[in-house]
Amino acid sequence: MARKLLILVALLITFYGYSQSTFVKDIKSFGAKGDGKTNDHAAFVAAADFFNRRGGNGKLIISKGIYIVGKQSKGEFTWQGQDVLHFTSIQNMVIEGVPGAVLKYSAAMKFGSFDPTTGRPRQVGGYFVDPRWGASLGHCIFIDRSLNVTIKGVELDGNNEKIVLGGSYGDVGRQLPHYGIFIQNSKNVTVQKVNLHHFALDGICVANVKTNTPDNIKLLDSKFNYNARQGFSWIGGNGLLARNCQFNHTGTGKFGSAPGAGLDIEAEYGPNRNGTFESCEFVDALGCCMVADSGDSGYMTFNNCTFWSSTTWSIWTTKPGFTFKNCKIYGPIVHGYDSPNDKDATKFIGCHIEDKPYNGKQPAGEYLIETNNAKRVRFENCNVISHYKKLFWISINPALKPEEKYQIINSTFFSDRKVYVGGDYICVFRGAYYKNSTFKYKKEYSVNMCCEPYNVDGGGNKFIPMP
Repeated sequence: MARKLLILVALLITFYGYSQSTFVKDIKSFGAKGDGKTNDHAAFVAAADFFNRRGGNGKLIISKGIYIVGKQSKGEFTWQGQDVLHFTSIQNMVIEGVPGAVLKYSAAMKFGSFDPTTGRPRQVGGYFVDPRWGASLGHCIFIDRSLNVTIKGVELDGNNEKIVLGGSYGDVGRQLPHYGIFIQNSKNVTVQKVNLHHFALDGICVANVKTNTPDNIKLLDSKFNYNARQGFSWIGGNGLLARNCQFNHTGTGKFGSAPGAGLDIEAEYGPNRNGTFESCEFVDALGCCMVADSGDSGYMTFNNCTFWSSTTWSIWTTKPGFTFKNCKIYGPIVHGYDSPNDKDATKFIGCHIEDKPYNGKQPAGEYLIETNNAKRVRFENCNVISHYKKLFWISINPALKPEEKYQIINSTFFSDRKVYVGGDYICVFRGAYYKNSTFKYKKEYSVNMCCEPYNVDGGGNKFIPMP
């Protein structure tokens, strides 16, 4: 009896160890061809099902090849996009592409609104929501309620330039699912060396509800370019690092949808907190390069990042605790947080701000910096250069204390505007504390300072008219 019991225990230990050990599978073992012709969607669904049953604990290798994916069938929408790799409640999982591994959406798939009888694109514009007319494309990689997941080394091509484009759906544009990566209520997720582009909605979305522990989401050395609505939508979460990533050219392909941002920080699932962006690019977006204007968001740091608008604003934020350090900002900054204290104030530290055209295109706006009634916004050790626009418009209640006004400290402002209109000015000062700052400008211009009691001269300032 004792011997039989020992054998049973040994078998249970062996089974448990097998079920928890790391299991490595190549996508081609599920029947994928990777020949650029065959639709391999079913193989990826089978792979996800396999690892979902195991609870993860494995590695899915995507070997070199072009894997055509994408499938639509009737569901919530008449043309319902099916997810390619959908993982739920897994842990300790790696999805790894070897060099040359590409998941590419099939051409001629529908996206937008279409007549459910004829299949023809809806022609009327404006707000529209009717699932019978909807055509979505789903998610390429969906990570749901999972822990310790890494996605690396793969290219995801949404192929939005080859889709059949329907009419509008939702409030603006085409608000239907087509995401490269969607991370939902998951922690310790790393996206590394991924090239993700041309999705019909967002490149990547992080949607976590509030919990007591940091999410630890990492985006490393990756590209999220040429997506139609957002490069990155962060709609909920606490604790995210993006390092050496690109969020460029949003909405500049075949079509775009608002907001059309490189990065949109918009709390919908839960509060957004504690994001760090290091050496990232936010360039050439249809909308703002970076916008944070909705929901309970705050406390983000951008270090050594580049913002370069081509059609509108480079940075739009109205949320607390946004700090920009040593960033290059080409194009206008607007708003800022109306802060009751210095900790939560919008800060630009050591930044270079210039109206530098992108591929010959000037961004919108009359000023490089335009902000009203946002207390304590700080520009410190900054270099601001204007060739086409006015330097700034700063205006706030004159009765505020010096520390509540706009703070301009140890900064240099230079304007050589090419077009002059009689009586024109280079900037508007209405409510700033300024100290040790230098203003250089063509002598025919003036500085519209509105003087006291709006402004407080902290000393050490220079105004230098030039020939």
